[in-house]
Amino acid sequence: MVVTHEVEVNHVHYDSRKVGRNDMFVAIRGTGVDGNSYVTQAVSNGVKVVVTDNDAAMHDSFFMHNGVVKIVVPDSRVALAQISANYYGNPTRVLSMVGVTGTNGKTTSSFIIKSLMETKEKTGLIGTIEYQIGNEQLPATHTTPESLELQELFARMVREGCSSCVMEVSSHALHQHRVQGIEFQAAVFTNLTQDHLDYHKTMEEYYQAKKILFDSLPKSSTAIINIDDEWGRKLYQTVASRKLSFGISPDAEIRASNISLSVSGTSFMLEFADISMTIQTPVVGRFNVYNVLASIGAGYVLGISFEEMQKQFQTIHPVPGRFEQIQSPAGWTAIIDYAHTPDALEKALKAIHDVSGQNRKGRIITVFGCGGNRDITKRPKMARIASELSDVVIVTSDNPRNEEPEIIIDQIMEGILPNKEIIREADRSGAISIALHLAREHDIVLIAGKGHEDYQIIRDRKLPFSDKQHVQEYINRNS
Repeated sequence: MVVTHEVEVNHVHYDSRKVGRNDMFVAIRGTGVDGNSYVTQAVSNGVKVVVTDNDAAMHDSFFMHNGVVKIVVPDSRVALAQISANYYGNPTRVLSMVGVTGTNGKTTSSFIIKSLMETKEKTGLIGTIEYQIGNEQLPATHTTPESLELQELFARMVREGCSSCVMEVSSHALHQHRVQGIEFQAAVFTNLTQDHLDYHKTMEEYYQAKKILFDSLPKSSTAIINIDDEWGRKLYQTVASRKLSFGISPDAEIRASNISLSVSGTSFMLEFADISMTIQTPVVGRFNVYNVLASIGAGYVLGISFEEMQKQFQTIHPVPGRFEQIQSPAGWTAIIDYAHTPDALEKALKAIHDVSGQNRKGRIITVFGCGGNRDITKRPKMARIASELSDVVIVTSDNPRNEEPEIIIDQIMEGILPNKEIIREADRSGAISIALHLAREHDIVLIAGKGHEDYQIIRDRKLPFSDKQHVQEYINRNS
């Protein structure tokens, strides 16, 4: 159908079930479903415009017969991002945007950066745990939503008076062009370690997906990169925009030294240019030093004074499900952490060793599993780490999805070191109860993998489940 005049549409959708009369349907390809298969359904629902990157999906005569405009584009996902931004009035043009990407540390860094920016202006947040729009908190559906939902969230932030936004940017979102066209003033790279290889296949592909965020930065924007990470150091050499490095290495521009770690928090000496000051914060663990440094870099770029940041770091609230400590009346401590990768699990366990000191009185009991329908190569690696750094390991289920939990556990067990105390219990609630029943005074129980999540995915069902709630209920029953 040749169009010689403007065509008005009511709404934009990529889900054919949601379209109505005079709407636009953008057919995008998902990991399991191709939107082009649902063009007929969308047309029968009354759409006026169909956008597709598959010209052969449906003959032109079908569209002409139904009075529907067909627009063929090179990539429907890129088109959806551009259309969505236009549909919602390009809200990111009036928001100062900070993007945070990396395997681990995105959520904590984003929460800290938001708290810093709130000292200056009203700031929105998009991330793994929740979306924050003004005073409203919405449960997150994805770390980074599809571009249509993303632009709607930005538009709502603008209406609520936000001047800036901090968002976690996942590798999936970058690869699928969900953040296409967003102009970031600052972009943070936390680290890159094994994860999502079921999707990206290799670490190089994973890295290239993350790199998209930095390749698209305007020259006036600033990349803030962890150069203690080997992939971060590689990235730092390629960035064309302004850039700042952070880390513990002597050549990092934003650097931490004289680090002191305890169960109640962390302190270190911050060194940057002619700045030298002590940073004290209640966040725990060496890995969190990097999250604080990343936040300092973002705060500096956005014009927040070092004195103000120093003040804010003293009162930062712990992020839900991120090394979240629960003290029991019996004298043991449970730690709820999202660690679901080899690197994150190792960092969490090393943090426990660091804060416990050489004269640790109690044992470390670790409860963990691995998600189903995800990268299987990390399963034995996580087992090796858990058994090396724990006194007792309880192997259980995470989100088994469509895999058999016992088969996942079998694959995990391949990495367990010999002569270690190991318990296998596929039922996660049972595994947590076993760990807490074993715990004595001074013991630390790390419950890893799910963190803030309040559900467990078994087959095609999303069932209510909270690690934190199970711990609190156990304490209440036994107090």
